[in-house]
Amino acid sequence: MRPPALLVLADGTEFEGEAVGAWGDRPATGEVVFNTALTGYQEILTDPSYAGQVVCFTYPHIGNYGVTDDDLESRRPAAAGLIVREMTDRPSNWRAGGSLPAFLAERGIPGIAGV
Repeated sequence: MRPPALLVLADGTEFEGEAVGAWGDRPATGEVVFNTALTGYQEILTDPSYAGQVVCFTYPHIGNYGVTDDDLESRRPAAAGLIVREMTDRPSNWRAGGSLPAFLAERGIPGIAGV
């Protein structure tokens, strides 16, 4: 079970969820942006154009095919945080070198699932 997390917007609106990734290190702060992609979450998180932004994926199921070093857009993630509806801990793709939650934790990216 994941620890509880809270997403607080600038206007004070709050959303409860579960912490994913680097949930104990620091809060994510930044502009919340939406991404409607069905795939490519690893590329999006490491794309320099998302520097300092908290990416909210509109597709409800993220992390299902895992992560691999072959899909990095840059050596380190650019996004400041991640917001998802549902996060998968166990990827189901033969290319997966690890899970998305582990990738986030290793790179210090906090996230919230269940939103």
